[in-house]
Amino acid sequence: MPVNEGLLLAINQGWANPWLDEFFGLLSSRLLFALPMALTLLVVCWSKWQYRGLRAWFLMLLVIGTGDFIGNQLKHLSQQPRPCYAIAEQVRLPGRPAGTACGPSLNGWPSNHTLNFFAMAAFLSLRLLRRRGTLILFAIATLVGLSRIYLGKHYPDQVAAGALIGLSWGIVWALLLARYEQRKR
Repeated sequence: MPVNEGLLLAINQGWANPWLDEFFGLLSSRLLFALPMALTLLVVCWSKWQYRGLRAWFLMLLVIGTGDFIGNQLKHLSQQPRPCYAIAEQVRLPGRPAGTACGPSLNGWPSNHTLNFFAMAAFLSLRLLRRRGTLILFAIATLVGLSRIYLGKHYPDQVAAGALIGLSWGIVWALLLARYEQRKR
């Protein structure tokens, strides 16, 4: 068994727990977690940094949106299947009957959830945050990535690719914005 598949199954099956099913299911939900988190970040950015924070928050949405677009383009180019399609008979899908679809796309490289959260964490960390806020955002991004493996939606290498691409994308945007602000002065 390849290492990537073995690690996926060790997490997906070996950690099986109803509480973790709920926790990781929540972390993977765009509606129940990503959207409320974005709105919480809006409140935090406004209350701590006013217009500078508001601008960073809107730019964060742009970073996430363009990162999502890049991730989708890479999925179409790579044609690397999700584990819940490639090894469907072995993957446990918490909250879903066996044999049901596990995602909108057969392709899974990179994990867009992971890409988006790492891009957000990198961008906001470089633009606004201090050490504690940075640690919190990267811990959340890591848990979101882990949730994708636990739920059988992505192989570990697909999550790692999403994390690296997202991290790079967030850093590029933060550096471009810093350079733009320097030229404006």
